[in-house]
Amino acid sequence: MFRPLTAAVVCLVLVLLASVSADAAPTPEQRQQLKTLKTDIVKTSNYLKRGMVNESVELMRSIQQRLEEFDGADDAEVAGELKKLTDNLAISHGLLELEGYTLKPLPGTTMSTDAGMMSATDTPGETPPAGEPAPLPMTFPAANISFTKHVAPILIARCGNCHVTGSRGQFSAASFEALMKGPPEGVVVFPGDEIGSRLIETIESGDMPRGGQQVRPPELAALKTWIKEGAKFDGTNPQAPISQPAGTPAANPAEMMRLEVVNATGNEKTSFSMDVAGVFASRCASCHTGQNPGGNFRMDNFTAMIRGGDSGAPFMPGKPGESMLVSLLKAGPGERMPRNGPPLTPEQIAKIEAWIQEGGKFDGNSPRDESMQRLNQVAVAKKATHEELAKLRADSSQQMWQLAMPNVKTAKVDNPTFLAYGTMGETVLKEYVAEADKAADKVRSLLKIPSAAPLVKGKLTLYFFQKRYDYAEFGKMVDGSPPPGNWNGHYRFDVTDAYGSIQVPSDDEFELDVLLGQLIASSHTASLSNGTVPQWFAEGVGRVIASRMDKSDPRVMAWENAIGTSVATMKKPDDFVNNRLGPEPNAVVSYAFLKAAMARGNQFDALMTALRKGTPFNEAFQGAFRGTPSQVATAWVASGGR
Repeated sequence: MFRPLTAAVVCLVLVLLASVSADAAPTPEQRQQLKTLKTDIVKTSNYLKRGMVNESVELMRSIQQRLEEFDGADDAEVAGELKKLTDNLAISHGLLELEGYTLKPLPGTTMSTDAGMMSATDTPGETPPAGEPAPLPMTFPAANISFTKHVAPILIARCGNCHVTGSRGQFSAASFEALMKGPPEGVVVFPGDEIGSRLIETIESGDMPRGGQQVRPPELAALKTWIKEGAKFDGTNPQAPISQPAGTPAANPAEMMRLEVVNATGNEKTSFSMDVAGVFASRCASCHTGQNPGGNFRMDNFTAMIRGGDSGAPFMPGKPGESMLVSLLKAGPGERMPRNGPPLTPEQIAKIEAWIQEGGKFDGNSPRDESMQRLNQVAVAKKATHEELAKLRADSSQQMWQLAMPNVKTAKVDNPTFLAYGTMGETVLKEYVAEADKAADKVRSLLKIPSAAPLVKGKLTLYFFQKRYDYAEFGKMVDGSPPPGNWNGHYRFDVTDAYGSIQVPSDDEFELDVLLGQLIASSHTASLSNGTVPQWFAEGVGRVIASRMDKSDPRVMAWENAIGTSVATMKKPDDFVNNRLGPEPNAVVSYAFLKAAMARGNQFDALMTALRKGTPFNEAFQGAFRGTPSQVATAWVASGGR
């Protein structure tokens, strides 16, 4: 049965039903709301930097809703602050739209159409004399945006050096016709759809313009309005250069092949991630990543690579002999790529040719988010045996230790289950590893892990620290941030790396074997289903195992005492499923939820069995519990935690 959490649920319901009122004047309450909005806007950016895209999306939508509902915009001070907040939100908003999320458009800065706010030449519908482009207006009307009077001057002023007088990235905006055609990778202006137009996305994300230029909010608002109104042309010749007298047709950009991401079927003999990405990472990425890639040809990720560069598409699917990439790899001195260093081996080129022959398909997780190196590392780790991955992981573990503890006296112990490093002597470290072996046996029994299966494919690395400072420093250097102050250990797992970081207890502060059992159980759970088990679930399982090993452990008792307050912090019943809480509250609620779920022994066992067979997590969870994690979490909260 689910443990009662009635008081916490009451608090949660009160939070869900709470409403906020605002007066028309800039009251102290409104100032506090503005301050909260500002803090949350910073959080959207921080979430993105940490890869927490879902959290950023949820917070973005909440911020936009609060901005829309904010009363008191008629007050000058409030209106000014709201405008600043909206401007600050634009970069995160644009990045999320580039990731494919649908968001409400941000309100642009539009000026009054009153005659006193416009110059004599700003009358909508009038076309400037054909002899010179219109000057860049300082203000824009709220409607009836003109291409020749408003849009063209913005493009000339903000994008001219790269895309009007040139065609950087194969994108020319030299004429209306060229602008609407877009670069080889696709159209950038969709009439009537300012949200879906990549021209707007790249500006709002901050990706464009480069070179120190910046599109002002009124200019961005005008561009969005023009697209929303149908992206109409009000000149005399759509082929005429926008920066020159009308009447001279603009040269048509050369027709170039446009490549799309095509997912592999699994029947291919050559894998991009396994056979090709590693070559690109080691031999090509140094010149073709970053801000100024050679020939404007980027290899930051698969999507960027297939866009090509100044010379067009890098390959022709099914035709390696007609592919630019292969020609450059086989070229003679002075033309051959890579330009610096020896040529690719015949075997490497043959792999690339075979991949192109099979269609140049993608077989990784994300064509946009994963670097060539990461694609290759994941592919190698998935294909490797337990022993092969253990060797690869040992090298990575050594590098992480040296990064965090470069000048620290180190002990190292390696056994069939664990690779351990510590800041203590070897004798003491061996005692800790012996504790880990005993904890592993308990975990194997409690989670019913098959005896023939390794706890974690590729072994688990354990880092032991005597001092809090060293434990926190490891988190800062390796994990990107120090662990929460009340943590004495944590785990990290992805397909390539698996480790637990432990601050050993002093006196009877807590039981080391319980902490080790928690980290081992979480790591094992996270490794199932090809490493796709979400962190909240693996964390919750680990904590439940710790409680079953010793419910009187001080750390376990602290979790129990924190359940009510942690649940009460949730605004939605599935906040913990979506990692919307802080690290410790999220882990505590996950622990409470998994206690209830694991009490349903047959269902939980069925879930774990499915995960060990490689079933995707969401499918396995729904099969065992007859609902999605969010649905089951909502029912759990509604029942009072029973």
